[in-house]
Amino acid sequence: MLRTFFLSFFSFLFFFSQAQSYPQDYFRSPLDIPLFLSGNFGELRSNHFHAGIDIKTAGVEGQKIYAVADGYVSRIKVSPYGYGNALYITHPNGYTSVYGHLKKYNDKLTAYIKDNQYKQESFEVQLFPSLFAFPVKKGDLIAYSGNSGSSGGPHLHFEIRDTKTEHPIDPLLFGFDLKDNINPDIYAITIFPLNKEARINGANQAKRYKATGQNGKYRLLQQTPILVSGEIGFGIESVDRMNGAGNSYGLHQIELRLDSQLIFQQKINEFSFDEGRYINALIDYKTYIAQRRRVQRSFVLPGNQLRFYTVLKNKGKVTINKPGEHKLTYQVSDIKNNRSTIDFNVVYMPESESLSSSTIHSKAVKFFKYNERNTFVEDNFLVDLPAHVLYEDIYFEYREEAPLSGALSPTYWIHNHYTPLHKHITVSIKLPPLEEQLKKKAVVFSTVDGKSKYAEGGEWNGLNISVKTRSFAGYGVALDTIQPQIRPINIFNNADMSSKWSIQVKINDNFSGIGSYNGYIDGKWVLMEYDAKNNLLTHYFDERTSKGVHEFKLVVNDKVENQSIYQVKFKR
Repeated sequence: MLRTFFLSFFSFLFFFSQAQSYPQDYFRSPLDIPLFLSGNFGELRSNHFHAGIDIKTAGVEGQKIYAVADGYVSRIKVSPYGYGNALYITHPNGYTSVYGHLKKYNDKLTAYIKDNQYKQESFEVQLFPSLFAFPVKKGDLIAYSGNSGSSGGPHLHFEIRDTKTEHPIDPLLFGFDLKDNINPDIYAITIFPLNKEARINGANQAKRYKATGQNGKYRLLQQTPILVSGEIGFGIESVDRMNGAGNSYGLHQIELRLDSQLIFQQKINEFSFDEGRYINALIDYKTYIAQRRRVQRSFVLPGNQLRFYTVLKNKGKVTINKPGEHKLTYQVSDIKNNRSTIDFNVVYMPESESLSSSTIHSKAVKFFKYNERNTFVEDNFLVDLPAHVLYEDIYFEYREEAPLSGALSPTYWIHNHYTPLHKHITVSIKLPPLEEQLKKKAVVFSTVDGKSKYAEGGEWNGLNISVKTRSFAGYGVALDTIQPQIRPINIFNNADMSSKWSIQVKINDNFSGIGSYNGYIDGKWVLMEYDAKNNLLTHYFDERTSKGVHEFKLVVNDKVENQSIYQVKFKR
């Protein structure tokens, strides 16, 4: 009983010390239902860290969303991607709250947005109302929860940002009522050789060790000694858990000790959106791509510029070059200071063998330094990498293979898709002369399996078509001459729509992707809401369409201007 009291007391002190610089009673909950999360702040996502918390809405859309404090609506964004329908409220205390994946806004905002959509003749809009246009009070109804944009299910994405820097901050630092007394889970640790002389159990390759345990105490399943030598690094697979939900969450803090000395600590309270892609340097990217497991490194690659490493001895790298045994301790914790630990030992074992040059991949053609510009040119192909696009030096690999089915060029394979890129690189392919009409339909594609093609776009300069991309893969050129598909759902020629709320049509494209879509009734542009993940366009009838016979026309273009038109008469 006494032990439980002291644990709870020190957990409170830990949380209070973190939260005391943030207002604790200023913001209310954006919902009037208990808070359960499907995602937390800093959680590891594809190419980015999660910038807020995902609040469950009982699996349904339409929950009322309230302003968390006094302020004014400073930004509105409507998009079929990302946050979908999003709302930004600026507060006088220096913070901005963000609400994403909304189903709809309140009546005043809806009218304002719709008016601007018709003025711009675009479903996608980004609006910045004046300071006095939409003031809000704490607890005002501002919107309804939904599943818009890139959401994978009904929920509210909620953020708190520093208004001046726009850096997202963990909302749970602001005192929201969230029950959590569950310790994180630890699945495994990985040991990495960091140069060609390093060894783990006699081999110059990473070694994974599974963990077992519960209630915050873990150990390795393997009981035999781990033999190491040279410069090595460590990584951990661990997730957090919370009360009332079966989801897994990101960790707030990771610490690593060597012989009781703290050599590594990372803590995610806030970050810059510019830092997001460095997630691919924090994790072992190859393991994630190949096996979908996220191993969080406790050492820092040369090109990694993340700011949330609070303790970093020798970049987290450990050199074991003297006889003896060393104790390593990982401690992982969540925002409520629920903690889990794992201890393991490594033993020095000298190894005289060194790698020969034959271990460099046979297809390696050039050495690329991470902090320099690197260019490779071969016959009809060029790839240009700006400085700092890599996180570490690489032996660049290249090969040319026969064209994929329907391609105009060979497939040019650049390095491998297990190596991440932080910024865009330029890929340029030279083709024989093409007729001008065909040039307009040419698209650079990428492939990772040598079968499927993913359209990347392309711009012409003479005989060269170029694209900016952020992936190592195979690249080639193909034509897109096929029109987009239009499939009506609830409308047809001479349809009686008098009892219908809307017109619904599905659209999709086979290759280059949807470029534009415009609907017209009796020759006048009408709003078509685009649900990209379901390929669905919807026009909701309003006072602009009176009773009587009308003509509906939909024009859809793909990204190389192949066009489809659907045109019918209907009655209201």
